[in-house]
Amino acid sequence: MAKNYSLLFLLLIICTTALAQRPKPAAVSLPPADTVYFDRDWERTETLEEVAYARIARHDAAGKAIGTVRDYYFPSWKKQWEGKLASENPDKPMGLCCGWHENGQVSFRGTYVNGVQQADFRSWHDDGREIKCASVMQDALPLSNATIHCSNCMHSSRKVFTVDLPVGTVGIVYKLDVRDEGQPPISWSTALAVAAVAGSGGAAAPALLSTAATALNKQGNNAPPTVSTKCHWYITPDENAAQQFLATKGTISRDKLCFRAAENTPQETRPMAVPAGTRRLYVCVNNDNYTTDATATLSVSALVQDCK
Repeated sequence: MAKNYSLLFLLLIICTTALAQRPKPAAVSLPPADTVYFDRDWERTETLEEVAYARIARHDAAGKAIGTVRDYYFPSWKKQWEGKLASENPDKPMGLCCGWHENGQVSFRGTYVNGVQQADFRSWHDDGREIKCASVMQDALPLSNATIHCSNCMHSSRKVFTVDLPVGTVGIVYKLDVRDEGQPPISWSTALAVAAVAGSGGAAAPALLSTAATALNKQGNNAPPTVSTKCHWYITPDENAAQQFLATKGTISRDKLCFRAAENTPQETRPMAVPAGTRRLYVCVNNDNYTTDATATLSVSALVQDCK
């Protein structure tokens, strides 16, 4: 028995020594968290009297937020928002995010993809009642045509379509066709194809936009163009960008001002989410043909939500 105890003791020493010699995992080095302060309009401020919110986040060497970002009410330091951000200024939430009213009640919870709410999104009033939304497609710009003269002509080679959006717009479906002179004519109905698309609940918005785009696209054109146009275009919510487009022969210097930019795309039907509160869009089309006029045809339908 004594020998057995000695053997066990020897094995214990060997195992302990081996464990002691095993290298420890390297410590993960994270950049320190910084705190940024905002006023009630979510504009950065360093004036204490203006501070309404505070954000604590870690950033990599390039300044991109990493890990979980947390926003707080100030000066109570009650949690206001928590989640991850694909980018800041403007914020683009990603993954599962959650928000709180100042009284501590949950204000919303749901998943985002590149800043767009997904089907699991739910929101609540500060008394705990769930917010219910009804969604419907409305005409924002009926079928509209414009002749865009060639770039070497004496007339303007650019066109800006102004699209006024109804209150409560959360997304649009646009159909744009740009074709050169001599191509077959364009023919499609406008929002009639998507008028029946409706739903309930804010979470349905992305799915409703896709359904509306499919309905509008199925109408097609009686005669699609046989050649690709030499035209490019932008969609922007910024009036100054649209004015720059008109003044600089079809350019917008700050790409971040554009929701969509395309070159030599003769036809496109696409759903697109828009930031809350957006009331006007500018669709800017430029003709890059030297000697050929072009025709731009556009229709825009808006997905409008009414939430109670």
